[in-house]
Amino acid sequence: MIALPATVLCGRTTAAAGRASPIPTTWPGVFMADTEKKMARVRLQRLVDDLGGTLLEVIEGSEALAAEVTGVTIFDPRDELMIWPGELVLGVGLNSEVEIIDLIRKLGAARAAALVIKTPAQIGTAIRESVRAHDVSLLGLNGTASWFQVAVLLQTLLDRWTVIEGRHFGDSPVGDLFAFANAVSALVDAPVTVEDRASRVLAFSGRQDEADRGRVETILGRQMPKGPIQILEERGVFRDLYSSHEPIYVPAIGPGMLPRVAVAVRAGSEVLGALWVVVREPLPEHRLRALADAAELAALHMLRQRNTMDFDRQLSAELLGSVLAGGVGAAEAASRLGLRDGPLCVLAGQPLCAPGAEFESAGQRLADALALHLAAIRAQSAVAIVGRFVYAVISVAARKAREDVLRHMQSITSDFVSRLGTRDRVVIGIGGLAPSLPGLGKARTEAERTVRVLRAGNKAAVACFEDVYLETVLDQLSDVLAGEADHARGPIARLMTYDASNGTDLTVSLRAYLEAFGDVKAAAGAVNVHPNTFRYRLKRIHEVSGIDLNDSRTRLAVLMQLTAASNLSA
Repeated sequence: MIALPATVLCGRTTAAAGRASPIPTTWPGVFMADTEKKMARVRLQRLVDDLGGTLLEVIEGSEALAAEVTGVTIFDPRDELMIWPGELVLGVGLNSEVEIIDLIRKLGAARAAALVIKTPAQIGTAIRESVRAHDVSLLGLNGTASWFQVAVLLQTLLDRWTVIEGRHFGDSPVGDLFAFANAVSALVDAPVTVEDRASRVLAFSGRQDEADRGRVETILGRQMPKGPIQILEERGVFRDLYSSHEPIYVPAIGPGMLPRVAVAVRAGSEVLGALWVVVREPLPEHRLRALADAAELAALHMLRQRNTMDFDRQLSAELLGSVLAGGVGAAEAASRLGLRDGPLCVLAGQPLCAPGAEFESAGQRLADALALHLAAIRAQSAVAIVGRFVYAVISVAARKAREDVLRHMQSITSDFVSRLGTRDRVVIGIGGLAPSLPGLGKARTEAERTVRVLRAGNKAAVACFEDVYLETVLDQLSDVLAGEADHARGPIARLMTYDASNGTDLTVSLRAYLEAFGDVKAAAGAVNVHPNTFRYRLKRIHEVSGIDLNDSRTRLAVLMQLTAASNLSA
């Protein structure tokens, strides 16, 4: 077997580490954003080098590239600017030279590491002088990449150097798949990705700018695109790959694409995924042998990462459950999750599928994706599955108006749902704003009630509790009626009994009348009868049930009972 460097065998990173958060923010099991500012001690120059020109170019700041990067944040001109020393700031929405220079000045005062902007045609002298004056590097972003993709990618690269406290196997930190991928890349002299059975990217090496556009899209999307997956499936590539213990050569599958060499990663009889190498021609025998040997070591790293993710999920759920339940342990749990004192917002979400294995799998995907989304926008948050819901608790700015906060959260959440695609349909409810930890119980209940309304047929996928409040009242009434032995009582019960005995539909006509606000012609059209016939039915309704349709309170009570009864029978 070819010996890999000791740092790869044990998974040790070469960068020193300082403070680490109690629960890691690692891909793909991210459960918190901003739990504590991790001093990963990653040099900006190394971050730029690892991206290899695929996404970023250095516009100005050669000396400042020695700065240590501690995190990634997205600048939003609508929000309060809160920058930690060493952060890499994504300048979303910066359109003018004046805006860029003003932000550089603020970042210099905060001792930020760098500013990333969409690369304009030219960078003026004033911007370059400002960069040098305030010791903040200026990086240009490739225009084809989205800010969200870049935020996730940069955070992933930072996490690879972070040593997690107390999370070791033997002498090494867990899950250093990125260092492993770089070592394999050096052995085969080509860019490498580590992917699971679903073709999701778990880690990747440097030198990806030497690959093709398909590889760049795979890394940005953190998964091989559907088109190439379908082609590989149709050609039997995955079948051959997962049935072989040796690397296989995969010819280019389209114009502008390069060939691949892939080898399956196994733990006993279980196939965990594969190593994928972009090549220009078949690898020589000694490099194929090195790749096959590396696949055996990859299994150890992938299993470690999976075990760590399972532990993180369980711990996250326990801590967030304590926060939501309140009590004496809530404050300590909130502190461990990195939630600030002050206003908090609660989201509750569920996949729109029946309970079972599919529901559990979709729920975990929802939790992972939501945590990543919040991490990318620098929300100070915690995400976990507790019971049948995916919850997110988010710290918000204390000085913001309540209505503005809720609308901002609705916008963020709607944007997240739009990114999910069609594989998993989900609904997410936003509870009212809790002023502090003791108010989280009420906000949680409101978020859950909102989800119930959305699942019951509301056309929206995301809603605030305030917007569906009336529907939640009916939902609560359904719960009250469901707890009674006889759901329909009083006048409505007499009317329903009469319909059942005589084959009539007076109950349907009554609801049509109420929903038409007393418009006989409209109600008659809804049940397809002549208005005179409908007036006769209204007379019979009064005779049978005793309902006084001239009384507004009676009309409201009857409509609520009919609606609740309908929800129960649905």
